[in-house]
Amino acid sequence: MLANLFQTVYNFTDRLWLSRFGPIGIAALQLSFPLIFLMFAVAAGVTMAGTALVSQYTGAGRHEEANLAAGQVFSFAGLLSIALAVIGIFLAPAILSLIGGEPALMEASASYLRIIYLGLPLAFSTFVVTALFNGVGDTLTPMILMGASVGVNIVLDPFFIFGWGPFPAWGVTGAAVATVISRALMALVGSYLLFSGKFGIHIRRRHLRLRWSLVRRIVSIGGMASIGQAGSALGFTVMNGALARIGTVVLGAFGIGNAFIAIALMPAMGLGQATATMVGQNLGAEQPKRAKQSAWAGMAISSVILSVAAVFVLVFRTTFLGVFTSDPAVIAAGRDMMLLVAFAFPFMGIIQVVMGVYQGSGHTFYSMFFGLFRLWAVRVPLVLTLPFAVGLGANGVWWAMFVSNGVTAALSLGFFMSGNWMHRVIKGKPPAEETT
Repeated sequence: MLANLFQTVYNFTDRLWLSRFGPIGIAALQLSFPLIFLMFAVAAGVTMAGTALVSQYTGAGRHEEANLAAGQVFSFAGLLSIALAVIGIFLAPAILSLIGGEPALMEASASYLRIIYLGLPLAFSTFVVTALFNGVGDTLTPMILMGASVGVNIVLDPFFIFGWGPFPAWGVTGAAVATVISRALMALVGSYLLFSGKFGIHIRRRHLRLRWSLVRRIVSIGGMASIGQAGSALGFTVMNGALARIGTVVLGAFGIGNAFIAIALMPAMGLGQATATMVGQNLGAEQPKRAKQSAWAGMAISSVILSVAAVFVLVFRTTFLGVFTSDPAVIAAGRDMMLLVAFAFPFMGIIQVVMGVYQGSGHTFYSMFFGLFRLWAVRVPLVLTLPFAVGLGANGVWWAMFVSNGVTAALSLGFFMSGNWMHRVIKGKPPAEETT
């Protein structure tokens, strides 16, 4: 949970400082986010495969195979990140032009995207480090690394955005530069620890040479997750396009509201990752009953925490919004958004934990399906209908978010209860002395 909180602080800090630029600063960040998330979808898929394989091999007591899987994920993710960085840098302006928006917004967003894409290999490395350590049950090490990285970002943001001291005033571009530099810290130190062998995983040079049988397994497990994440990114791009048509003020309110929603969802994301590890290790050890108990516990804790978070958001949402802006129009739109979305918090928690179950078991087709269903079968049709055809404006988008989360929570819970996830994806048996 703390690691996810630190990750959320990245975006929160950028939004906080850029809000001082007015609606354009925060809107540029929000408009860029789905296009960054689209690239991160590939990283998420590969690293989910890493968590599933490493956790199941660890549960089975097959540690050399866990190290080999970790090395393959490290190499494969590195090559993918370089290719995607090149593609993103050249295509960012063209993709943004398809979404549309004011010229100043387009210019700021394109500048931010280019820098973030340039640092994509570093971002992929942070995903890999976190996923591999999580696979062996070590959540402390990536949490410490993430905390240090976020601390660097907090310090650097105002220097690069506003030009404090000898630094140039780069505005939105400065936020991107600060983020890339701070991610470099976690990427380099985390990679060193993976190769040192002191923290549960020991990647050696022989593990880095790609073995296509393992690469195919990584792609088969992670590919579905990547498709699901990419589909989610495209869905959010459609939402941003709809909000940009309504107005930059509303898009800015959406960006601010999302900063607080991300913090509220932090416990559910942490519980989802913990559930993935526990489900993977228990299935690896051929303990499906214990895996199921872990999943139910995760959902119960998540529902309680997010119900409390919803109350806080409902009571203090005006105060929260005032931290970012004094614009009454932005605050009014943000209040409406957070009112509806807060009631959907428990639904989001169930979705996160159930997706963790399917990711840890290696059956990522279903986590892909839940993500695509939520956005493309429910939310996107409502976003394209309620604000314009029905005439609800921005409130139509907020209602679409609420309904899509409620329907998807019910669907994912039904699939979970069917037990179709309760078998592992690795082959072979655990060592005889460790099966008891």
